[in-house]
Amino acid sequence: MASSRSEGSSASSRRTSASPIPYRVGPLEYEPAVVCRYSNKAARWISWIPDNPGCRYFKCVNARSGCCDYFAWVDGPSNSFVREVLNNLRDEVWKLRREKGDFSAAVEEGRCVQSELVLARNELATSRKVVGEKEAVVGVLKDRNSRLKFEICVILLVDLGLVVVVFAIWVGNESGIFLVAVECNVVSYGMELDSHGGSMRIDPGVLAFLDGAGPADVFFFSGS
Repeated sequence: MASSRSEGSSASSRRTSASPIPYRVGPLEYEPAVVCRYSNKAARWISWIPDNPGCRYFKCVNARSGCCDYFAWVDGPSNSFVREVLNNLRDEVWKLRREKGDFSAAVEEGRCVQSELVLARNELATSRKVVGEKEAVVGVLKDRNSRLKFEICVILLVDLGLVVVVFAIWVGNESGIFLVAVECNVVSYGMELDSHGGSMRIDPGVLAFLDGAGPADVFFFSGS
């Protein structure tokens, strides 16, 4: 046969899932059984190396551990045309499997991206809701601040008015005392009764004093 024992050994290292076609019968489910040198049932595999594609062979199940190197071909060699066709089909199947794996990975990645996008949208909606609530609170606080400023202005104006009133009252009280003193002085020292006309005459010095101190009321009384 065109292949050697080493080629069959390398082909046996492939897993069953790497075969381009599914195994219709498991490696140990065939009959009649073929045993190795240690009387263990040998596994029957399918070779997909370029020299013997699709050819079955027996190999000990303990070959990987190095305990037994039993190997035997089941099928004879195929002609070059069949071998080329099988190799092309094998390569095409493996290519499609790789593309399918890449497509599946891309689909899974797309699902992950979509999930992240949905999560991001939900977070954005939540953030917008929180921002809206904060803006509403800020609006309420601004209204309260405006009202407080207005109330403070009113209170300041009221306080200022009270200060003005108190000051005016205080100034009025002080002026009243001064006027009373001035009137007393005028009556005592500055006023004389005219014996002819019966009217009150204010001394010019008193008038000058009153003009320097500020305006004052002057009363005239008719004589009896």
